[in-house]
Amino acid sequence: MSKWDLSVFYSDDQAWEKDFELLKGKLSKFQDFKGKLGDFESFKAYHLFDEEVTHLLYKVYAYAHLGSDLNLKDTKKMNMNQQVGLTLSQLSQLTSFISPEIIALGEEKVLSFVEKDDYLKPFKFPYQKLFRSQEHILDAKSEGLLSNFSAIRNIPTSLYQALSVIDRKDETIKLSDDSEVTVSQAQFRALIEDAKTPEDRKKIFESLYRKYVDNKSAFAATYNLVLQQLSANVKNRQYESSLDAALFGNNIPTSVFHNLKDAAYENTHPLKRYIAIRKKALKMDEYFTYDRFLALAKSDKKYPYEEAKQLFIDALNGFPKEFVDNQLDALKDGFVDAYPQDGKRTGAYSSGFYGHHPFILLNHNDTLDSVFTLAHEAGHSAHTIFSDKAQPMPISDYTIFVAEIASTFNEHALLDHLLKKSNSKEEKIELLTMAIDNICSTFYRQTLFATYEYEANKLVQEGQPINEQNLSQIMINLYKHYYDLDITKEPGKQYVWAYIPHLFYTPFYVYQYATAFSASLKIYDNVKSNEPKAFENYIAMLKTGGSMYPVDEAKIAGADLTVKETFLSVIKRMESLLDQLEALLDS
Repeated sequence: MSKWDLSVFYSDDQAWEKDFELLKGKLSKFQDFKGKLGDFESFKAYHLFDEEVTHLLYKVYAYAHLGSDLNLKDTKKMNMNQQVGLTLSQLSQLTSFISPEIIALGEEKVLSFVEKDDYLKPFKFPYQKLFRSQEHILDAKSEGLLSNFSAIRNIPTSLYQALSVIDRKDETIKLSDDSEVTVSQAQFRALIEDAKTPEDRKKIFESLYRKYVDNKSAFAATYNLVLQQLSANVKNRQYESSLDAALFGNNIPTSVFHNLKDAAYENTHPLKRYIAIRKKALKMDEYFTYDRFLALAKSDKKYPYEEAKQLFIDALNGFPKEFVDNQLDALKDGFVDAYPQDGKRTGAYSSGFYGHHPFILLNHNDTLDSVFTLAHEAGHSAHTIFSDKAQPMPISDYTIFVAEIASTFNEHALLDHLLKKSNSKEEKIELLTMAIDNICSTFYRQTLFATYEYEANKLVQEGQPINEQNLSQIMINLYKHYYDLDITKEPGKQYVWAYIPHLFYTPFYVYQYATAFSASLKIYDNVKSNEPKAFENYIAMLKTGGSMYPVDEAKIAGADLTVKETFLSVIKRMESLLDQLEALLDS
């Protein structure tokens, strides 16, 4: 059954409503602990109560959130989901005293409480993290003043959403064959792939980017707000830089970021080689960034969900039983919603709630790409299963920094299996280009955007004006260096910085895709090379959850992100794939 079974949470909405009311009734009791956490018994009682509420919250939230995503047109489910969101905001306000009060007790006293009780011992690492952040926490009066600006911090996000989504009007354009198409964000790639002439591709691209051209000053002013907020945070909390502030919480050395940035910047030759191969195969005199969507080969083969699932399972042949069992568990009936349906949320994800089996949402369309998406999300769910089995709730939740290691490891294994299995030249070309495109987008493109963020923040640090010309010039320079392409020949492309929502919503986030991808490839190479204990070490990492800092977790699995050599595994992999692709195209 490729549908979710949400009855594992509640038999119906009425049962959910009963627990939701119970949850709301419990929230005010957090205030009973205010001013009492210095007493050991109250300290322990608070944690027991918090765990009780969290378990109930996970159950209530999961049912409402997952149910709403199955049909965004269902106003009742959407309302339930929104009610939980409001309750979460209330919970945040009611518990805002906890961290300051615990910090006021002092690290020595808090850790002595933790050490004397088996139930509290798992909280040691979270509290060590909290006290480590103390150097950047201000006095109570200053923190109170800063909290008055909390609502303002969301303004850049709201402005960006208004500009890019809410006020967006998708254009309908006429193509060379007199057909009319509406150019939307969702359809853009498919339209480029199907376009019959270079002129049509250009017209489609310019239509998509027109809103960024027309609103370039507004997007630049919005991004300036993001940059100025980051700068103010650096000054207020006495960080060295915006990058340092972004990495501090998870104790990620800035060398990790710079190793990634420099490894990609110094090794752009595979990108330029790939473009040259594509130009030759597609018989192009001039190549534009949007031409990357053109297929070098396209197989008509379809991969229904059950067949895709079996292909992934076959790719796990020879892997340790514990690893395979958890991947199979991830795809168990009732926990995967496979196919698109009217109103269903787009995209794909794995969603986990401690104490419950994780759920996978797919929009499987029987393409080769959707087979890889299945493997990717299975990796996330299996990671959650490993973590939840091995760790108690306080230290079960792993970070984004390591999350993508588990998902992309599965993709590497699936690719190798399909390449070995395929007897079709067209299918092999399609597989190789998919793998190469994945490296281009996940490693190179995300690192380019991360480098852009770094350079844009330097403009603020150096007192340079933040305007669309300066922001665009960074992109023009980076695209020329990475791809040897002049994006000023593509009207609108220089505003690609306005096209990337992560830059506005979650600064210094995108680099994590590239670091995780690099780590997973290094780990996978170790496994393929039969290095001693390579798979055993990888499984050990999957079990660490949130019990240590993420760079240390990756090291357990054999990927040291503090050295540049780890990132060079990606360069080596891409060169190997390019060799295979070129040989096939020339055969």
